[in-house]
Amino acid sequence: MSYDLYFWPAGATRNARRLADRLAEGRPGRLKPDPRVLRFRAELLRRWPELTSRIEPWHTDVDAPRRSGPTDEAHRYVVLTLAYGWPPTDALPALAGAYGLDCYDPQCDLLAPAPPAGRAPADVDGVGSVAGSVDEDHLVRLFHEISLLIGYRYDDLDAAALHTTLDGFEYPLAGTPPLLVRLAQPPGSPLVGVRVEGAMGLVLSARIETLLRLAERNPNHLRRP
Repeated sequence: MSYDLYFWPAGATRNARRLADRLAEGRPGRLKPDPRVLRFRAELLRRWPELTSRIEPWHTDVDAPRRSGPTDEAHRYVVLTLAYGWPPTDALPALAGAYGLDCYDPQCDLLAPAPPAGRAPADVDGVGSVAGSVDEDHLVRLFHEISLLIGYRYDDLDAAALHTTLDGFEYPLAGTPPLLVRLAQPPGSPLVGVRVEGAMGLVLSARIETLLRLAERNPNHLRRP
């Protein structure tokens, strides 16, 4: 079984599903050419040459017959058809974001937007930080989830260390890789700003970013420690 992922320049549409449906038919419409799309495409094939047979639209960078169509549209969008369980899948939204592209998954109707200009990581192989916010009542659960990702045993002693002023609090998680979590909390606010720093690769940074998004939208998705 396989599934598709779509990539296009950030903010290109307000209706991601409609655009994906058009692209599935090879109709980019008013989607404008953007050099970032070709750079992203080249980076995909550099990292994972096996995607040569799974990438659309046709372009001269693949060793395959040119498909039907009046022009080469590879500078407008990218479509990947991936096998379920392909290991680097989690890295793709983060990599796309680093190139200023949105990533859309039609299977779950989920759009992962590119970060605002200036916030994309300069080194996509070693993302330096990921930020978000969480209700203070769910902070321990968030620390526990992040610790699981890096093989750190977060226990009651770690949780007890949080019973101080949260604003300006910094806490190391000595896993692989080691991470530093910085907290900020405005006076009177139940929300705590969380910034995770460390030599994170694309997959780890994408997973931590997903945890932070879940914590912001529905903290009950976080498992209890």
